[in-house]
Amino acid sequence: MLDRIAEDRDWTALEALCDRHILAVEGDLASRLLFVIGQVPDEELRARPRLMISWISAYHAVNQPQAGELRPYLRHYTELGTRLAARMDIAAETSAATLVTVGTAAMIGLRMRGASTEAEELGERLTTRAAHLGSLPGGDAEPRPGWLALQRGLTRSLMDDFPAAVELYRQAYERATVEPETAATALNAAANLAMTFAHLGHGALARQWLDRMRGFESPSERVRFLLTAGGTIAEGWDALDRYDETALVDSLATTGDGTGQLEVWPFVAALVFAHGLHLGDPAAALAHLGTLPLGHAPGLVAQGTAARVIRRAHVELLIATGQATRALRLIKETDPHGTWSALPAARLRLLNGEYEVVRAMASRTSWHETTSRRDVRQVLLLKAVAALRMGDRDEARQALVLLRRVRPPEEVLSLATLSPVDRDAVIRLGDLPLTDEAAQRLALARPVFPERVELVELSNREQVVLTELDAGLTVGEVARKLVVSVNTVRTQVKSAYRKLDASSREGALMRAYELGVL
Repeated sequence: MLDRIAEDRDWTALEALCDRHILAVEGDLASRLLFVIGQVPDEELRARPRLMISWISAYHAVNQPQAGELRPYLRHYTELGTRLAARMDIAAETSAATLVTVGTAAMIGLRMRGASTEAEELGERLTTRAAHLGSLPGGDAEPRPGWLALQRGLTRSLMDDFPAAVELYRQAYERATVEPETAATALNAAANLAMTFAHLGHGALARQWLDRMRGFESPSERVRFLLTAGGTIAEGWDALDRYDETALVDSLATTGDGTGQLEVWPFVAALVFAHGLHLGDPAAALAHLGTLPLGHAPGLVAQGTAARVIRRAHVELLIATGQATRALRLIKETDPHGTWSALPAARLRLLNGEYEVVRAMASRTSWHETTSRRDVRQVLLLKAVAALRMGDRDEARQALVLLRRVRPPEEVLSLATLSPVDRDAVIRLGDLPLTDEAAQRLALARPVFPERVELVELSNREQVVLTELDAGLTVGEVARKLVVSVNTVRTQVKSAYRKLDASSREGALMRAYELGVL
C-alpha cells in the first residue's frame, strides 16, 4: 500500500494510513514510512500537520526503537505539537483528525510542563469542536476513536479528579473497542482504569480491568511500556495489598522509582513510597522523597495527585521514623481537613493515646466519598483498636463488622500496619477471615509504626511567640510587635516551655527544632 501511495502521490491516503496505524509502526515498515513521508513536497507537508507528527514517530521508531529511548521521542513529539497547535484555529478547523492529532500532542506537552489545568481546557475545546464536526452531514470522523477522551482522562488523573478521570477512561475504552485498529487506545484505557482503581484501593475493580487489558495485544513492543504502565502499577498495588514483596519488586523493576519521565510517575511514586513504608526502609524512602521532585516540572510536583502523594508519603514516613510532631505540623500546615490526611492523623492520635479523638475521627471520615477503600480499611481498624483500649468491645466489634465488608480474605496490608498485640486482638474479636497464604505473610510482617509517640502541640500564638524568640527578640519586643501585654507574652512563653519540657529559651528552641515544632 505504501508503494502505491508513493507512486500515486496520494498524500491524503498517506495521512489516513498514519492516523490509523502510526502506533504500530516499527522495524522495516517504519523505515519505509519514513522514506515515503520524505517524498512529500514541503508545501504539502506544511499543509498536513498530521504527516509532520507521523514523521517524528517513524523517525524515532527507526533510530530509537527501544522503550527506554522514548524520552527524546516524547520531547520532539510534544514540542512539534505545541508549535502546530499555536498556529491552529480550533473554532475554524474543519478536520477532526487534525484537531485530535495536533491537539493531543499539545495537551501532552502542557501536562509534562505541569500545566494540567490548561491541558484540560484545551481538551474540552477540542472535544466540543470534534463533536460539532462529527454531527455535520458527511462530517470528518474522529481518528483513533477514544484517543482524545483517554488523554483527557489522564489529565484528570493528574489533577486528582478521579471520578472525572474514570468516566473519561470508560468513554475511551467503549469508543476504542469498536474498531480493531484502535486496540492500542482500549489497551491504554483499561490499564489506566486498573491503575486508578488500584490506587484508590478498589482491588476487585482493578483486577477486572487488568483482565480486560490482558485481552488486547500491544500494537508494537516499542510502545507497550507506555500503554501498559498503569496496569503494571495496578499489579504492584495488588501485590502490596497481599504483602507479596517478590511480585511488588517485579512491578517496580518495570515502572522505575518515580524519577523517570513517565507521565503517570505520581502513581508510581505512591507505590514506591508504600513499598518503602511497609516492606522496605522508611528512612531510605524518606531520603528518596527529597530527590523525587527534582526530576519533574515544579508546577506538576506542587499540584494535583503529585502534591497529594508527596504530602501523604512525607507524613507517613515521618511517623514511621518516630518524628510524630513533625508529621502533625506538616498535616496542619498543608491541609488539616483533607481526606488524604485522615488516616495518618488518626494514627498519630492513636499512638499518642487519644482514643476518644480516634473514634470521632474514624466515624467522620471512614465513609467519606473521597476516602480511598484502602484507607477505609485501616481507619476502621484504628477505630476498633481505640475502642478496645477504652474497654468498649461492642463498638470495636461494630467497626470490624464493617471492615469485613470491605476487606477480602487475601488482603494483608491493613492488618500488618497494627502492632502484633492489636492485630491478634481484632482478628479474634472480629473473626476476620484470612487465607492460609495471607496468614503466613501476616505472621512475617514487621512492625511499621512505633507503638507510642509523643506529640507536642503549641497553640498558634505560642508558635508565633517562639518563632519571634528564635529570631532574637526579647519578651518586650515580642509584646510590642504583637500588640499585647508583656504579661501575655510571658504566659505564652511559660506554656510553650512547659509543653517542650524546657526551662530556658535555649533549651526550648533546641527542643522545638528537635521535634520539628520550628
